Amino acid sequence: MELASIILRHSVRALGHDRSSCSRCRRTPVAGEVVHVFETGKALCSLCLARLPEPERAPHHSERVHATDRRLAVIPKAA
Repeated sequence: MELASIILRHSVRALGHDRSSCSRCRRTPVAGEVVHVFETGKALCSLCLARLPEPERAPHHSERVHATDRRLAVIPKAA
């Protein structure tokens, strides 16, 4: 199996049904992608944000899509 397809399947499965999709293209963003949320509640992927005219590209905030809702443990690396 191709690594890209494995990552894509894991990302989509981890998102669940409660995650939002891009308001413009309706695509579900994969893990690692940045979603831009506007004050109206509309969320756009980076591809759709780039298609907007420059004056309209001011999202309220941007957030990275995580692969899982659980936080990962950070363990000190042995020397």
